[in-house]
Amino acid sequence: MMPVAHSVLAPYVQKQGAVGVWDEYKNGKPVQLAHRINSVAICSSPPYKYGLPDGYNVNLYKCDGDKRFRKLGGFSARVMCCAFRNDGKMIIVGEEGGTVRMCTTDKNKFHLRKIKAHKGSVSMALFSMDGLRAASLGSDAKVRIWDVTLGSRLGEYSVNVEKEVARAMTMGRDNNNLLCYGDLNGNVVICDIREPKPVSKITVPVAVSALSLNKTDKILAIAAGSVVQSWDFSAKKFLNYGESQSLHLHYKVITGMFIEHHPVTDEEVLFSVSLDKLVKFTDLQNGKELHQLQCSTPLTAVGVTPKCETIVIGGERGFVKIKHYDRKLNSSFSQKQNETVPSDTEEPYISLLSEFSKPKKKDRFMLMTMNEWSEVPVTSSRRAPKDWFSTDEVDKVSKPVVPLVHQQTEISLSSRSFYAHTLTNTSSRVDTLLRRFNHSRALTLALTCQSWMRRSRKTTPPDPRYCLNMSLAVIRELIRRDTLNAAVAGRDNHQLEYIFRFIYNNVWKKDAAAVCLELYHCILNTYTSEELMEINGFRKVNRLLELTASNLYSLRRIVDTITCQSHGLTESNNKDVTEDIHNLPLSNIKESPDSKHFITPAKKRAKTESV
Repeated sequence: MMPVAHSVLAPYVQKQGAVGVWDEYKNGKPVQLAHRINSVAICSSPPYKYGLPDGYNVNLYKCDGDKRFRKLGGFSARVMCCAFRNDGKMIIVGEEGGTVRMCTTDKNKFHLRKIKAHKGSVSMALFSMDGLRAASLGSDAKVRIWDVTLGSRLGEYSVNVEKEVARAMTMGRDNNNLLCYGDLNGNVVICDIREPKPVSKITVPVAVSALSLNKTDKILAIAAGSVVQSWDFSAKKFLNYGESQSLHLHYKVITGMFIEHHPVTDEEVLFSVSLDKLVKFTDLQNGKELHQLQCSTPLTAVGVTPKCETIVIGGERGFVKIKHYDRKLNSSFSQKQNETVPSDTEEPYISLLSEFSKPKKKDRFMLMTMNEWSEVPVTSSRRAPKDWFSTDEVDKVSKPVVPLVHQQTEISLSSRSFYAHTLTNTSSRVDTLLRRFNHSRALTLALTCQSWMRRSRKTTPPDPRYCLNMSLAVIRELIRRDTLNAAVAGRDNHQLEYIFRFIYNNVWKKDAAAVCLELYHCILNTYTSEELMEINGFRKVNRLLELTASNLYSLRRIVDTITCQSHGLTESNNKDVTEDIHNLPLSNIKESPDSKHFITPAKKRAKTESV
């Protein structure tokens, strides 16, 4: 059974007044460190600055110009985490050896406090909102509270740990006494650091990987694997996002989150990073996806300054990406948008697609038809063609939903199900084609891989079940994206022949029947009867489906007859429906449209839907 594939990028409609705001971010100064970025320290008081741990040092940068102004050293072990105090004059650092240090950020670079906090490494260390207390989470399954002035321990809480170290902890951004931490059993513990025992506990299905509080401490975002749930402290329940309480934002484990206000509106935006190399911008209240960024390495941490002026992203192998919000560029862009009024004669889908282009940027793909768009070989992502939306869809919906890039495919999610030693390269090629919107080429490669691999002398013939599973996965992925019509369109008779051959060979199989029928319906909706009548495979599939429907009807009548006889009932005028069914010639595939056995696409569609 194929696993349920959740969309990475949910379709959305941009709001007026905030159109293109995320595209107005400019890249900061390139920063490349030597080690993994486990945390990003953000100073929430101006002048804004951020800190990045790097081996045995902590680098401090100013947001204005991304210039490094301090390099804190003198640590006895590798730095695992760091966090600024609210005023930015002090930073707390957790080491791999279990030591917590509190350092100044001025020119003296002085270590004010050195505390042996834990037996193992320190996973996370944070200041409270008032800066008088601090909390540390260690690999010894302990959360300890510290007095910043005296360096003494004020309290301790136990964390349930199995095989790995818990890393999720956050402190209140408005409440000085609020502390939340999560364990690998799916428990999120709420504490008042003045009390010796936890106040309450929340349970989620899987291990907690990250936590984040909003500025008012009313909502707690909980990352459980690749899913995010938002706990409302006032209502004492999870927020509802449509029919579910969960947001499926990523395909892999979420490693970091941050909640900050929108740069234009007052809405709260959830920033999340994951090992799938994606940064997601999500509306915290309604769960709508606002934007996404793709990076080159798995991501491990994220930090955002107030009003999203600076976004700092950290990842594996010292990867750092910095984005700055340019208010001048955004104001000029908004004025140009207000001055530009689309013509009354302009087609609505062209106007809609133009909103997703950068200013003064022309895209030749948006002016193509679907057939032209499918024939052009492209090695990267591209815009949809002008007939992506049908006229009916544009007329019925005032704001059609534009599909965005799917960063992962069903092939990537379920690779273990159909990766064979002879299909690894083929599956990788198919997955790459799907990521780049090459739907037609991906479908062709998936349906013909078995035949051309058999003809090749260099490769071992693969197991047919792996080829079938890969083909079904590609078709399901295209159905999920609503792009199966585009993948089927624009083919000649020879190309349609092997599609019908695939349907003919697999439509009778239990796992493939629904997919084959959906593919068959898509072809009927794309091509005319005159075009399909010239294809030999179409007549074969027609004949097979006709006999299948007749056999099912006959079997149902036989079962009804046996049931009546077993209950001693008489059935009047019972016709022998099974007579001469198998005498029909299967090899007679040259029927004309006038033949009584020929079924037009419209009739065939009605028959298969009834079955």
